[in-house]
Amino acid sequence: MAYLNRAVDPRRRTLAIGGVVAIHALLAVGLLRGLDVDLVPTLETPFGATNIPLDPPPPPPPQTEQPRERQETVITAPVTPIEPLVVDPVEVVVIDPVVDPRPFVVDPGPAIEPVVEPARQAFTPRRARPTNDSTRWITTDDYPARALRDEAEGIASYRLIVATTGRVSACEVVRSTGNGMLDDATCEFIQRRARFEAATDETGAKVVGSYTGTVKWDIPE
Repeated sequence: MAYLNRAVDPRRRTLAIGGVVAIHALLAVGLLRGLDVDLVPTLETPFGATNIPLDPPPPPPPQTEQPRERQETVITAPVTPIEPLVVDPVEVVVIDPVVDPRPFVVDPGPAIEPVVEPARQAFTPRRARPTNDSTRWITTDDYPARALRDEAEGIASYRLIVATTGRVSACEVVRSTGNGMLDDATCEFIQRRARFEAATDETGAKVVGSYTGTVKWDIPE
């Protein structure tokens, strides 16, 4: 009861009332500011730094290197004057040539005798000539049996090619008898039986020659 009846200092009471009013005023100001608060939270950094947004800032654009200008350096060399070269004159002395009174003789060397080829003996070219009896090359016994039965007759003209060996290498009927069996028999027997002396040229050498003739086919009586 002694506490309740204790007298209160008026100045302390005034200070207490002022403190309560100040607290209510601060609460009211805080309430009003709370209504304007931004919904995006920010981070406070210590020591009074500015707020940092949650999304990182975009990267700066890449910097392109500017081409450097080509600088040319011109170096000018000093021009040094060239002094003319002074050459002493040369004395030219003309000496009279000494002429040898002896005549100039050329050694002809060993004498070369001309080579004289022996004169070639000229030969008259010669045709191929038979060395056996040409009338025996074909006889009546050689008459083809069928041509004989058909009583075929005629004259065959032939041409022979005579090799350097004197043998007949080819035979050709240039005019036919009109009967193939008689023509074939003409070349067959002549080529088998004829012998020749080979033809020669202007030097006397043997060469391939030719020979022509005829055969008359008559039916024997």
